[in-house]
Amino acid sequence: MKCLMTAWDDAEASLYGWLLKQTNNAHETEDIMQEVFLKAMSNSERFCTLQDGKSWLFKMTKNLFIDQLRRKVQSEEINELAQPSEVTPAMVQLQRCLPKVLVKLSDQERDIIEQCDLNSMTQQHYATSHGLSLPATKARLRRARIELKTLLINECKVKQDKGSVCCFKSIDHEHG
Repeated sequence: MKCLMTAWDDAEASLYGWLLKQTNNAHETEDIMQEVFLKAMSNSERFCTLQDGKSWLFKMTKNLFIDQLRRKVQSEEINELAQPSEVTPAMVQLQRCLPKVLVKLSDQERDIIEQCDLNSMTQQHYATSHGLSLPATKARLRRARIELKTLLINECKVKQDKGSVCCFKSIDHEHG
């Protein structure tokens, strides 16, 4: 534990400065710093066996920062289809189509979309409750989102214009 605290004391100011430059947001920086510290604490016994704990802290900080960027990008991708700033007629129809395409996903894909995206379960909680690693959960969710987007485009004829849904053809109209 002492070796962890020594490494943390040596690295904290540099880590914070680097992260703040990357995020340009003190709140995000503090969140990532806390996550790094908690990860280090949970591995404190192993941490003391490392040759260079400070390097490990920098690597962990960089990895968590990259993970956060990925989450933002993925969240923005799904939000482009799911949460426009204003509700348009196309969005009303999209809400009607979504349940019809959700059933076309595999059980696994539908479950992770419903839990993480529709019911706001954290990816970490999903991973834990399904016996998965967090990276496996992230990969599974990304694949499910890609499949959902493909179905929305193909089945509902969703088109995007500058990041917003602009046009839409309901599944019902194809059969009538």
